[in-house]
Parts: sequence; C-alpha cells; structure tokens
Amino acid sequence: MPNLAKRQAFVWWSLTAILIAGIFAPYLMGPAVMEWGFAISFLCLVFGITFACLAFIYTRRARLVSRMLRGEGLLAHWTYTASEWRAYTQEAHAANRRDKKRLFYLVAAVCVITGIFLFILFPDEGWLFLFTMMGVGAGMGLAAWLAVWTRNRQNRRYRGEVYITEKGLYINRELHVWQGAGAALHEARYPAADSPGCLEIAYSVPGRYQRHIVTVRVPVPHGAEASAEKIAERLISGLNHTAGSQR
Repeated sequence: MPNLAKRQAFVWWSLTAILIAGIFAPYLMGPAVMEWGFAISFLCLVFGITFACLAFIYTRRARLVSRMLRGEGLLAHWTYTASEWRAYTQEAHAANRRDKKRLFYLVAAVCVITGIFLFILFPDEGWLFLFTMMGVGAGMGLAAWLAVWTRNRQNRRYRGEVYITEKGLYINRELHVWQGAGAALHEARYPAADSPGCLEIAYSVPGRYQRHIVTVRVPVPHGAEASAEKIAERLISGLNHTAGSQR
C-alpha cells in the first residue's frame, strides 16, 4: 500500500519553498513592483509560515505511515478477501451516509433557525441573511455528499488492508492518528454497536471552536476476531493508564 502522506508532505514543502522565494522576489525585480512589494512579501511570509507548519505535520504523518508499512510496533496487519471487502464497502457506505445525513440535518436546522432569527432582527437586510444561511447549509450538504462519494469510490477502487498500532491506523490509504498534535483516544470496542463485524475506534482532534470526534470502523477479517478483542482491550488499557497518570 502506498504512503500517500509522503506525497502530501512533498506538495506542502514545495508550496512553502515557492512562498519563501516570493518573500524576496519583489526586491529582486526592481522598482517597478516595489509599490506592491511589501504587501506581496508580507502575504508570502504569512502563508509560508502556515504551509511550513502543514508540511511539518504531514512529514510526521508520512514517517508514521512508513513505520507502519515496515511493520514497526504493529498490533495487527489485516488483509481481506474480495467478498469481505465488498461487504465492508457496502456497510461502510451505508453507515457513512447515515452519519453525514444526521450531521447535515443538524447544520441545516441551525442555519435555518439562525437565518429566521436574523430576518426578524434585521428586517431590511433579512432576506440577505436568510439566503446566506441557506447557502451555507447547501454548501455543507454538498461537502458532506462529496465526502461520502469520495470514500465510497476509494473503497470500491482498491481492496483494502489495514495497519494498526497504538498510535493510529492506516486503512485503505487513509491515516487516523490519536496520539500527538492534540489528538486523544476516547473509545475502542469490538464488536461495534452499529457494525458487528468491525472494530470501532473513536478519537478527537482539535478544532477551531471545539474538538471534532472521529469514529473509524475497521472490518475484522474471518479468523481475526480474538485479535480484534485484544486490540480493543489494549487500546482501552492504555487510555485508562493515561487517564490515571493525569489524576
């Protein structure tokens, strides 16, 4: 399985290098652009720092995936038959649609209520606020649909395999990390409540206003049920140990 995080890190490092060059470019191009030179340099500096931070993050992710693919610290490496992966793809698509639909309904309700409130509060500009919030809701719906479609397309295109460690897992070219960078593991259980054939792991990552909960369901191949139970127990024991040491 390829390490896609390496490609992402390369892209961010390349953009960072271009922006670093952009900081000095106005001063090398002569007085014709000096009127805008400071603004261009400042924007390149700001975006360059941002992109450099992302490049560092994806470099760390790429190194983690490389260690997984080399077999370092693995709790499990599972592969699947065509029928097992097909069944998982169908089940994962249904669960993903269900989760995204719930999220969309919640966001749509908030947008509608906010739009109506602003319409009442500011009658003159009310229609503008209302249509803006409706547009936000529609945009969120489109984003949710694209996320579901992209995940399902990838699962159909590639027969998956998964690498699981105590820090994260790499499933079908998708990396999940619950240690470092503010991430935190919340739960691990087998079998999952909604998907009896899956190992379910829930973790959170920092967001702009609140933490985002991510739930990943890993299909358990035939004969690996006992291994899945041990992995869930080990992850939970590590979580309890961390919580106890923080008290």
